[in-house]
Amino acid sequence: MSQQSEWRFCQKCQTMFFDGFPDKGLCAAGGGQLAEGFNFNLTYDIAESTSAQAAWRFCTKCHAMFYDGFPDKGQCMGGGGHEAQGFNFTLPHDVAESANAQGAWRYCQDCHAMFYDGFAAKGLCPGHKGHGPRGLVLLGHEAAGFNFVLPHDTQSPGTDAPQFSFTGPVWVVSLTHQQAESVEGSLVH
Repeated sequence: MSQQSEWRFCQKCQTMFFDGFPDKGLCAAGGGQLAEGFNFNLTYDIAESTSAQAAWRFCTKCHAMFYDGFPDKGQCMGGGGHEAQGFNFTLPHDVAESANAQGAWRYCQDCHAMFYDGFAAKGLCPGHKGHGPRGLVLLGHEAAGFNFVLPHDTQSPGTDAPQFSFTGPVWVVSLTHQQAESVEGSLVH
């Protein structure tokens, strides 16, 4: 079974993107994608089954993982629809999570990208727009379809230090379980 690693979560827009090139693609939050968390190892060029969906592809413009099984290619940050290149990934869905497989990965019905649906905020989607005080703004991803459970390395890279990200007017601090316990212990005293 063939697998490709270097698929990562973008901490700015919450999509799955390929982090194996110096160019990090285009992020809906601006600039390139910004990797955080696990290094996902995704299977390609195998048959689809009742618990694994094929037609997931790399977009040459934004570097996101997107579903290429519809004539409409969604909305890409690079303009127009996504452009497929490389392997045809077959991703597991609706199976149990494990120490090396994370659930809550979903298809976005607006941009067709794979995004992480495990947080209350749903990232930023180039295909889901609304009106804000300053005009047109990007809204969060809209989940549809299967709950994908994606295999990853057992440790997150860079887990020795907290990860910080800025998501508008709020700073987000990502901590491991051990870091959270350490912070909790220091706040009690």
